[in-house]
Amino acid sequence: MTNRMEILYQIDAWKIAITLLIFLFIVIELSYRLGTRSDPLAYEKSSSVFSTLMGAALALLGLLLAFSFAMASARYDLRKGVILKEANAIGTSYLRSDLLDPALKDLVKAKLKEYAQVRLAAHQTGIDAKKQQDISQLTSKLQGDIWIIASSELRRERQIHNSLFVQALNDTIDVSAEQNDAHENHVPESVFWLLFISALLTAALSGYACGAIGNRNLMATSVFALLVALVIFCIIDLDRPQRGLITVNQQPMQILLNSMH
Repeated sequence: MTNRMEILYQIDAWKIAITLLIFLFIVIELSYRLGTRSDPLAYEKSSSVFSTLMGAALALLGLLLAFSFAMASARYDLRKGVILKEANAIGTSYLRSDLLDPALKDLVKAKLKEYAQVRLAAHQTGIDAKKQQDISQLTSKLQGDIWIIASSELRRERQIHNSLFVQALNDTIDVSAEQNDAHENHVPESVFWLLFISALLTAALSGYACGAIGNRNLMATSVFALLVALVIFCIIDLDRPQRGLITVNQQPMQILLNSMH
């Protein structure tokens, strides 16, 4: 389950982006008005230094955005890979169940079908804590049920085909824990706060510079604010695999279920 300290994770990405955009416009406007009160001669003397600092702030913000996007993208790719890995592990267990005693084979296949459905449902629960808990308990119960059947059969008759099924089942259980860990592995919330602060401070510098020269430069500042908000929205959305515009494709698990039926 998601860490309760992650306040931003509980808020929709589009709400965060719109709030940030509004604050960016407010900061630009306030800093513009502050800039209009500055001494034009004093600003002109220090304009080269101010321009250098402004360029450094923009470069730092760009670096932070690129770094955060890379972190979110890496986690997204990890989740995609683990879903395929889990689907393959369940599929291998399902195929190797044919090696079991005929009296147990159908029971194990039915349990594995239900297990695959539960694992698919686990990716569709969103951030509902109650649903996540129910899915987690059902997953553990099904794993236990199948493991009891497999281990008892292995103890009763130690044959190579039973060992192969137990090995595949063990991989299936292990990869489910890996899948859960991948879903909980988000970009640290402190990184997003750092992005917000950097964006607002950079917006303040740009607004102050426009005010000091007496030109709002509305097009440039608006495009800057909009681009920053859009990029941060994409980073946040990419970091949330179970909701938003960018979700992890569940096709491997769906294909597995179709093949089982």
